[in-house]
Amino acid sequence: MTPIVLICAVLAFSDGDSGWCHREDGSRVKVRLGGVDAGETAPYTRCRRQPNIWACSDVAKEFAPVAADRARGLAAFGTRCTQTDIDRYRRLVVTCTVNGRDLGAILVREGLAISETNYGDPYRREERQAREQGRGIWQ
Repeated sequence: MTPIVLICAVLAFSDGDSGWCHREDGSRVKVRLGGVDAGETAPYTRCRRQPNIWACSDVAKEFAPVAADRARGLAAFGTRCTQTDIDRYRRLVVTCTVNGRDLGAILVREGLAISETNYGDPYRREERQAREQGRGIWQ
C-alpha cells in the first residue's frame, strides 16, 4: 500500500489508540494508531466481545482514561498521520507525529499503551524501557 498522509486539524481520541481525524476541510475519518494497544474505555464494547484480551484487563482499563487524555493532549493542536493500512473495522491504521514526535512511541514509552505484535511490534524498545522504569501500567 502506498502511504497516504493525513493532516488532522484535530485528532480526537475516543481511547488511547483510536479516534477521529478531523481535517481542515471539515471531513473526518476514523483512525487507529498502528503498533500500539491501549486499554479500553467505557462502555467497553470491545471487551464484551473479547473479554480475555490485554486491553480489557483490569490494569489496562485502569490506565485507559490516562492514555486517552494524554493522547488527546498531545494531538490537540494538529497532527500529521501516515496511513499504513485499513483494519477489520474499516478504520485507517496510521502512524501519527506531533511536532516530529511519534505519538505511539510516546504512549508506549510512558507506559500508557503496549507495543502491538499484530502490527509488527514497532515499539518493543519503548515498551522495554517503560517496563524497566516502572512507568504507567508497569508500576
